[in-house]
Amino acid sequence: MARVLFGMIDNRSRPIGGVKVIYQAVAGLRRRGIDAYVASAVGLAEWLQGSELIKNVALVDMSRPQAMGPRDLFVATDSIGPHRLPFLLGKPDRRILFIQNHNALQGNPSIDWSLLTHIRCLTVSEFSRRFLIDRAGFRDVAVVHPGVDRTVFRPAGARRHRIAYMPRKWPGLAEKLQEKVRQPIEWLPIDGRTEMETAALLAGSSIFLNLGRGEGFGLPPLEAMAAGCVVCGFAGQGTTDFATPDNGFWVGEDDLGGCVQAIDEAMDVFRDPERVNRYVTAGRLTAERFALPVFEDRMADYFRALL
Repeated sequence: MARVLFGMIDNRSRPIGGVKVIYQAVAGLRRRGIDAYVASAVGLAEWLQGSELIKNVALVDMSRPQAMGPRDLFVATDSIGPHRLPFLLGKPDRRILFIQNHNALQGNPSIDWSLLTHIRCLTVSEFSRRFLIDRAGFRDVAVVHPGVDRTVFRPAGARRHRIAYMPRKWPGLAEKLQEKVRQPIEWLPIDGRTEMETAALLAGSSIFLNLGRGEGFGLPPLEAMAAGCVVCGFAGQGTTDFATPDNGFWVGEDDLGGCVQAIDEAMDVFRDPERVNRYVTAGRLTAERFALPVFEDRMADYFRALL
């Protein structure tokens, strides 16, 4: 049986959404009978310890020489180095570029991407697809939206009225926003946590502030919706695939004044339980549309057509 090998960036300790998506893809493909692997030189991501996700993942140790079968597919990330170019160009029909953030092309200037535009490309949002075709010149670009694991991210128990946020998305901004919002409220940074810890903190919070910008897709606000938070903050680029006025208080990227207003509006909602329920329900329904099994099924359909 031909294999599907997903190349992995060398990250074990720092939570990165794109890394989790690769693990989710491999686990889902294996559950559907496809011989898929995470190709990693550093082993399993420590921050996924305790997650059911990794129980279905198998690794190929890239710290040792590995032979590729003639029908194997290799899926390269947007963080590839120049040393990978001969490997990709040597057999382009059995190589795929998994570009989870279109902005990564500019962030990886060591690669002449124009040499790779004939290779199949897989991405995570319609925004990224349009960018890759219209701006970067790729010819064959498919979209599979990442999925929310609703067995992990879900409402659970008592919820404190507080704003949860991820400071790594925009370091230092939350402190500036705190000075400008009208109402006093607890602020909870979520940083360096395992997936299970993050899910518990979201489930115990009433509001999630999305600080993400320049996203290929942006899973955290969807995971917060699945956990039952009212969501506010920035929506731009890939996030526009799911952010609507019905499921959150959204503003354009870099609109700091608008973000303060969005936070105030999200807090005001809690004066009216019916409005809270409307936003929470809309968020839950949005998260259902992007549920993990949907992602896994679409990934399996994509790769079955190539194997």
